[in-house]
Amino acid sequence: MRGMGWEKGKGVGRNRKIVEPVDFEAKKRTLGVTVHEEEAAEAERLFHDFNLGDYIEILGGQDKGKHAKILSLSLETSRCIVRLPSEEMVDLAIINIKKGSRQEYLKLRDLETAPDLFVAPAVKRHKTEKSSTMSYQNGSSNSSSKKAWLHQDLKVRVVSEDFSGGKYYCKKLDIVDIIDPWTCVCRTEGGKLLENVPQSILETVIPKKKGSLVMLLSKKNRFELAELEEKDSKSSSVVCVTLIEKDVVTASYDEVCQYVGDAIR
Repeated sequence: MRGMGWEKGKGVGRNRKIVEPVDFEAKKRTLGVTVHEEEAAEAERLFHDFNLGDYIEILGGQDKGKHAKILSLSLETSRCIVRLPSEEMVDLAIINIKKGSRQEYLKLRDLETAPDLFVAPAVKRHKTEKSSTMSYQNGSSNSSSKKAWLHQDLKVRVVSEDFSGGKYYCKKLDIVDIIDPWTCVCRTEGGKLLENVPQSILETVIPKKKGSLVMLLSKKNRFELAELEEKDSKSSSVVCVTLIEKDVVTASYDEVCQYVGDAIR
């Protein structure tokens, strides 16, 4: 550089200007470049105002004005999953909710009929997984035996040798985003993102350790979080305790999946 005319304390180029480096400001993974620190701080403050099982009112979007019940909360993403009176699950930003009414929730629930969201078909389990899993064929939402069960922060396993040339066959992935009820974005254990992963090549995973977080997929407890208490490989069933109501739930391997997201216990 000295041979090209550079001198210490002076810039290079025709104008000899010194350009200061740009300071990088790291943000939480869900906060874009236009989000101000005040907004992030407000979301974090609101997070501590709510607990699992609280009744809330939705402030924006197509469900504005509806009352719902909180099923899970995430400080990292500043989002929550709530159950509407219709039993539908909705993923919301915490800044879009406020304290609601249990009476209003129950009143609306009595007026609405819950849809048939889940039917657990008889499936053949994958031979490489003794402690897990279900595998569904991709299909239309009109099929009574084929239901969508994908959800963010579930740990799943690839069971198709045809996907990506068999590169990820029998590998575990984390679901990081839902494109539609039958398609998701997954992250490998090495951190690589896989786009447009179909439900038809995935199966759920049951954790081995007692106390691990799982998500229930049965119609009655759909998308509720629970802790694993017991696992019986002979009957292919588990015993879990829900985080909110502390209900003891016995479920088949087909109705449970390991959850790797945040949760308040």
